[in-house]
Amino acid sequence: MDIVRLRSFVMVARLGHLTRAAERLCLTQPAVTAHIKAIEQELGLALFDRAPGRISLTRHGELLLPEAEHVLATVEAFAGKARQIKGEVSGNLLIATVDDSDFLRLGELLYALRGALPLLQLKTRQMFADDILDGLLSEAIDAGFHIGGADHPDIGVLPLRTLVYQAVGPQSFADPLARASWKDIAQLPWISAPERSHVARFTRTLFAQHGVRPNEAIECDQLSATLDLVRSGLGMGLLREDLALAAVEKGEVTLWPHGRIETRLNFLYRLRSESDPSIIGLLSVLRQHWAV
Repeated sequence: MDIVRLRSFVMVARLGHLTRAAERLCLTQPAVTAHIKAIEQELGLALFDRAPGRISLTRHGELLLPEAEHVLATVEAFAGKARQIKGEVSGNLLIATVDDSDFLRLGELLYALRGALPLLQLKTRQMFADDILDGLLSEAIDAGFHIGGADHPDIGVLPLRTLVYQAVGPQSFADPLARASWKDIAQLPWISAPERSHVARFTRTLFAQHGVRPNEAIECDQLSATLDLVRSGLGMGLLREDLALAAVEKGEVTLWPHGRIETRLNFLYRLRSESDPSIIGLLSVLRQHWAV
């Protein structure tokens, strides 16, 4: 199986468009079309359904795509390892973070990455979730952790784990929270997060589903400080469930069980950089320490 043809198959499958795939691969459209036809002839299977202006995977194509991606990842990892041995993997890698560093296992990640790619200069920058997406697309950052959805054709996503966020209030709110409706909850003071943060997005989603808006009494741009503000009696807040339950167990806050939202922690990178040795090494370390 020709690797160049296999790369064309994967790119067309991802983008659903021959011309865009050809541009991404720096090939002509006829060349990419020829690659697809050659693979189909070699396998004796139709991999794509073709219609004017679009191309989509057949059932056979859907079944074979993960295998093709695995083969390409193995080949790229092999080449990246060879370059690492030759001492060619150097330069700078800027990784965006969201939420707290302990939760992200940031120290563990950077230590392992330094061991795998010792010549690489590593930098981190804490950012809000929406800014991480923009930073990747503008190439201001190389990769980053992200909480929530990140559906973009140019962004690669490595899922790490499922997360839950939970509404909590001060202990002094325990009695009203026990019988509170969404309208009641919305009228209580809330510790809000900046507009471009994942917490702000989740809070808006929760309240919009019930046709109400929260009474945003305080905005705090340090998401890690939300627990302290709730604990101090200043208002309600949305916290990661592990933090919320630990605080409840200590008797510091009270839980409102209806204010719950499930999401994911992901690691994002530019798809066109996925063959870069530094990104290969980074994703490999992440899969060993995080991916489920």
